[in-house]
Amino acid sequence: MEVSGGFWWMRLRRLRLLALVFLSGSAVMVIELAGSRLLTPIFGSSVFVWGSIIGVVLTSLAIGYYLGGRLSDLRPDPRLLDTIVFTGGVLAVSIPFFSPVGIEVALSAGLEERWGALVACLVLLAPANLLLGMVSPFAVKLATKELKELGTSAGYLYAISTLGSIFGTFGTVFIFIPAVDVRTIFLGVGLVLMVASLLRLGSASKATFALLLIFLISPLGLMSNQVVVASGEVVELRETPYNSLVVARNGDLQILYLNGLPHSGMSLEDPYDLVFRYTKLFEVVLAINRGGESVLFIGGGGFSGPKYFLKNFPNIIVEVVEIDPVVIEAAKSYFNVPDDPRLVIHNDDGRVFLQRVDRQFDAIIIDAYAKTYVPYHMLTLEFFRLVRDRLERGGVVVSNMIASVTGDTSEILWSTVKTMSLVFPKIYVVKASEQAAPLVQNIILVACVEKDCDLLGSLEGWGNKELESLVVNGLWSRIPDLSEYKVLTDNYSPVESMINPVTGRPYSVELERGEYSIPALLMGGSNSLALVVIALAAAYWVGSLITGASGAVAYRRGG
Repeated sequence: MEVSGGFWWMRLRRLRLLALVFLSGSAVMVIELAGSRLLTPIFGSSVFVWGSIIGVVLTSLAIGYYLGGRLSDLRPDPRLLDTIVFTGGVLAVSIPFFSPVGIEVALSAGLEERWGALVACLVLLAPANLLLGMVSPFAVKLATKELKELGTSAGYLYAISTLGSIFGTFGTVFIFIPAVDVRTIFLGVGLVLMVASLLRLGSASKATFALLLIFLISPLGLMSNQVVVASGEVVELRETPYNSLVVARNGDLQILYLNGLPHSGMSLEDPYDLVFRYTKLFEVVLAINRGGESVLFIGGGGFSGPKYFLKNFPNIIVEVVEIDPVVIEAAKSYFNVPDDPRLVIHNDDGRVFLQRVDRQFDAIIIDAYAKTYVPYHMLTLEFFRLVRDRLERGGVVVSNMIASVTGDTSEILWSTVKTMSLVFPKIYVVKASEQAAPLVQNIILVACVEKDCDLLGSLEGWGNKELESLVVNGLWSRIPDLSEYKVLTDNYSPVESMINPVTGRPYSVELERGEYSIPALLMGGSNSLALVVIALAAAYWVGSLITGASGAVAYRRGG
């Protein structure tokens, strides 16, 4: 009976060790993916932000692997492994509480988005991931009884850790982020790590867990919204399958932010007014193609353009394709999207929709590009050929780009112009702001199916003097030698490298009326009492871990 009991006790210890490895691997990916949702509302979703997240996580893991291996050789104690996992759980719980402070440090230092995101990642994500990186090599040491078993043990445990990471990746993307808020994700993963590791630890771990649980599930631990605005208020804050969405209000102005960038604006006094100046230029499609009856918008946002068309052109049928269902929901709730039989909304990818439909439109307006992200599959030669096939005779395309017309931030613009020129015989480039040519701004591309298309001539007698003035003042005639630029194709579309210079430059969407002021997104503070409790718990367990590691080093040196 004693032998049988010992056998099952050994099996239980091994299963528990495997559980710690699996959960730690899973937690790494949950923290990485959920961490992106803390950063993108402020720094955007550029390659710099994702590069910072991935780089910091990998660096933390590398350091953790080394330290975990060294520490396991000095003191192969299962309770020390439990302390590492428990402390990692405490630090995971603390991330949403410390995020306002960490991001505020980066912002107050005046760092641009590439360096600000890196600093924020180091402050918020590195500590927990470093400890979680220590788990696998420590577990290998505990699981290996003889040297000849080392390779098998290491391979087996790292496979379990990788399976945990796979579970964490798919679970976060397909279950956690769509179902619950980011704060709850961090609290959940942290508490699971703490529960899994507190069995062999003393009363301090139980007390810490109980105290944190009380604060986290009671009103004492509630935080204010993490995203706030410098002036005005946050009306809605949600995580979507594609974006971090914020609706902010400042006086008469309501703004839709996606991943920290303003995408749509609305005057509460006049919901059909066009607040962003570039949206005024959408009307040129009807000035050029005056007999047009159907307009397709690719990219919905706050539906500013579609609402304007519905109000001012009663014979027009407007269809809108928007990939994010939550954006459609927010537009209906906060941006007065009308219940109009002439408005048809499709929740779909723009290119997929065009491939699926078998009808043509008189005009297509593409407003799906952002400063930090351009869907490359909607910027290629094949895409623009598809757009051309879905246009009627006399059809017009308008595409809103964010770039400059000169300098290193203009490459994506002129590569797009070159690509479109292989499909459309006439293309116009119109600056949508009064900013200098080298500055990043909204630029409207107008492409016509017919080669005799005349943009300026079509505006004469159209009756919209404001639109005519915007086109005349913004029309860019100094087209560079396009042979120096790339043709973008499905096989070769280096969009990321082209937008890299753009993401690092200031960009401010031009407002139609000067009395408007776009509220800036900032990070709000946490509940002070909860923040103090979390900070003390984190400091205590990090200190305990350092003390244990120092004792192991001193013991080995003394021995």
